[in-house]
Amino acid sequence: MSYLLPLGPFHPALRSPQRIVLRADGDIIQDIEHRDGYSTRNIADRIRRFDLARSYTLINRICGVHSHHHALAWTMALEALAGLSVPPRALVLRTVAAELERAASHLQTTAVVFELLGLGQVQRQLFALREWVLAAMQHLTGHRLVVDFARPGGIQVDLTDEERAAMLRLVRKPAAMLYRLIDRTITRRAFTRRVVGVGTLLQPAAETLGVSGPVGRASGIKRDLRTDAPYASYAEVKVAQVTQTGGDTYARIMLLLLETFDSLQLVQRLLEQLPAGEWQGQVVEALPPGTSSVTVEAPAGPIRHTLVSDGTRLTTLQLEALGAPHRLVLRALLAGQLVENAAVIVASVGACMTCTED
Repeated sequence: MSYLLPLGPFHPALRSPQRIVLRADGDIIQDIEHRDGYSTRNIADRIRRFDLARSYTLINRICGVHSHHHALAWTMALEALAGLSVPPRALVLRTVAAELERAASHLQTTAVVFELLGLGQVQRQLFALREWVLAAMQHLTGHRLVVDFARPGGIQVDLTDEERAAMLRLVRKPAAMLYRLIDRTITRRAFTRRVVGVGTLLQPAAETLGVSGPVGRASGIKRDLRTDAPYASYAEVKVAQVTQTGGDTYARIMLLLLETFDSLQLVQRLLEQLPAGEWQGQVVEALPPGTSSVTVEAPAGPIRHTLVSDGTRLTTLQLEALGAPHRLVLRALLAGQLVENAAVIVASVGACMTCTED
């Protein structure tokens, strides 16, 4: 018996609104229809009508979960146009904020998957770890989400010695707890029997479809801008390039957990080696004519901000989420799979439509 089964636009498996209609025959998914556009706000067009001073607020609100990475790409593009340099202390603290945001995003994605698998205890542990990470972010920026931290030439607020010590305590405990959780979960049968070999996207198909970010690395694609084209302070610290080769839901979840652990370790090293010096950024109100384009490795995949200035105002602004899984990727993941596994597969991708649609 053939039938249609809608998933979304609002569903626990979906980080942001999208509609996936499954075309199934019996228990097997034959094809999908993917409908998006629910988060379109035309931010690029709106920002071109703003002066630069007013644009910062909107840039930081493109996505609540990946706010700092959008602000970082925007700020670095402005700095390239204006010829501004950034002091080492500000670069390090920008990187700390980026890795905390990555850890919080990955923990949210994996927690949702475990909830859909019926493993509520693991889900609650992951959300508890995320609370520790967000508390550390609040110590750094004053906010848990939508942090409004990066500014051209520096950052908005500095970190005192007392706050740095408190942050170190906050990230050490969840790092140790996450290590033990990964060790307990990696071979747990209630987990592996639902995710191993489910929603598989192998490297050749991933390369053909242009997949990047965590989904690409889980399929064996060794591509991470933090190591391939280092920015901020990534050139001064060792970032572990985590990859998996299975390409299935198990590989995606393990990659997210291992990247989270590495992010917490990286935050510890950066805070321990935090240099003294200047940090304060500024609001740029005018730009010389020119073009700049900056790409950063956001938690869900690379995002690129491209700015064109005529010397008076921004004439062109492009916001691109390069790693967003499109319809062909979702079709490759879902076609031939059991209907009961659809929500778990979609959740493991962690697609962020607010970044994609801006």
